Amino acid sequence: MTGPSVRVPVRNFQRILIVRLSSLGDVIQTLPIPTVVRETYPDAEIGWAIDRELAPAIVGHPDVDHIHRCDRVQWGRRLKNPSEWRGVAAEARRFIDEVRAVGYDCALDVQGLLKSAVIPFLAGIRPRIGFAHGRELSHFFYTERYLSNVHYFDHNRMHVDHMMALTERIGCRTDNCMVRLPPVAPESRAKIDSLLHFDRQASTIVAIAPATQWKSKLWPLEHWRSLLEMILARTTVNIVLIGAAVDAAVTSSLVEALDDTERARVLDLAGKTSIVDLYALFERIPIIVAADTAPLHIAGAAGCTLIGLFGATPTHRTGPIGNGAITLMTSEPKLACQPCQEHVCRFGTTECMRILRPELVFEVLERALRATEVAAVKHAPSTSC
Repeated sequence: MTGPSVRVPVRNFQRILIVRLSSLGDVIQTLPIPTVVRETYPDAEIGWAIDRELAPAIVGHPDVDHIHRCDRVQWGRRLKNPSEWRGVAAEARRFIDEVRAVGYDCALDVQGLLKSAVIPFLAGIRPRIGFAHGRELSHFFYTERYLSNVHYFDHNRMHVDHMMALTERIGCRTDNCMVRLPPVAPESRAKIDSLLHFDRQASTIVAIAPATQWKSKLWPLEHWRSLLEMILARTTVNIVLIGAAVDAAVTSSLVEALDDTERARVLDLAGKTSIVDLYALFERIPIIVAADTAPLHIAGAAGCTLIGLFGATPTHRTGPIGNGAITLMTSEPKLACQPCQEHVCRFGTTECMRILRPELVFEVLERALRATEVAAVKHAPSTSC
């Protein structure tokens, strides 16, 4: 994941705060950070400031002692009403007081935006270690700054390496770090067991996450339909469609296009699974096909085989991390505008995603299925007398 560590003396910190508020995919990529810090500072208290709605993603992490839930998103909505200003200010002050009360003697802002940089600043934590790229003037709130604009936005350097570079500045070794999810709750396993029922059973289930928050990352709906048709016609696997509640319109349209026989092998779980439910789901599902979106990153952390479809974002920078096989597909040759890293295609076409053909994705999926079958046979229990 990373190169040789920079050897910086350990500074004997006792309480270390990690700041990563959002988004879910980035939170998953941040999961190795507390583990890396714990290896160097085994007796330290480690905290994490995170948006409240994403806190379940890190609950139970063995290397996180304190979780500070920030109501930033709710505050933003309420601030539209002047009558709420005083209440929001009081709640924000209580949040900062909660962080301050732990007595952190170091903060690592691995998000590097204004919203994250101000938290350790207002809590009076020193040193405050962050990036030198200057996005949203965040660098003004740090006492130590590393990684220039050029280094931070290098398309060939993984974002997790940027975060690791900050831990190296407090003496952490990063050459053998791995991502791991918090333990799966028994109730989430029970819920997934109750949901994973198909009219036609199969030995293998493939997950598909067809929706994304960025319009520029969307693979055309007709391509997803074609891929589903190929899978159902040429393999015996069952399919689970996953996504948030807002993605239900996309997944339901894919199901509606199928005939009754095909629908017996497709389960639409969009909006039916929480973050921790997805942790349990990927214990049961070996392969996922998705664009650059949170379920792809969660599946990677769970050790699944990944087939990622990329266009607007750089595969070598924002791609998922994990222990399983990872194939990240993009248009070949790349368009001159790739990767633009913009939420909406400036040309209104998302051509970089459109020219990634379904048949090419299916070929990769077929190879992944064969590898999964070989692995299953290899690890099957012996039936000899």
